[in-house]
Amino acid sequence: MDKDEIVVSEILIAAKSLFGKFGLKKTTIEDISAAAGKGKSTLYYYFPGKNEIFAAVVKDEMKAVIKNLREIVNRVFSAEDKLKAFLNFQSTAILEFRSLYKVIFVDMIESRRMLLPLRLKYEQMQLGMISEIILGGTQSGEFRDLSAESIHKMSFVLIVAFRGLHFPLSINPSEVQSHEYFDELVEMLIEGIGN
Repeated sequence: MDKDEIVVSEILIAAKSLFGKFGLKKTTIEDISAAAGKGKSTLYYYFPGKNEIFAAVVKDEMKAVIKNLREIVNRVFSAEDKLKAFLNFQSTAILEFRSLYKVIFVDMIESRRMLLPLRLKYEQMQLGMISEIILGGTQSGEFRDLSAESIHKMSFVLIVAFRGLHFPLSINPSEVQSHEYFDELVEMLIEGIGN
């Protein structure tokens, strides 16, 4: 890691903590510079403003989630186990990043506009991974033959269903045992497209 990467990392770590505690609106550049132990001019050297720091924090978190998600999914072999691993890891990630998600919900209007391109990229990655898993299941004989269009539609439906099951985690995670619902959803899917 070079000097610039270290400085940016320190800024993002400090900002993530502050955004998680106080939200986007209440966190100031002064707060971030103090928490990072940097002058405001250093922050402005790397980022035009607070919103760009927030977007960088979210992008950094998404990169980490995607990397870990791929590793988890690649550890198991069957398409069914891959789908379950995909879902269970995502629910764990939501719990880990819950404070940041709360910020996004509280500051929804401002953060939505800013984070929409990142969210779309993340959803495309999810669609791609689910499509790969389903295609792998058809190639291994676990699933019946499906057209590329059917695989894409099934992937989209699963992402929407997963999102619906993830939502309660962002509100009150103690009441939801999401892995049970995810496993049930995957088993229903397997009954529908399995061999």
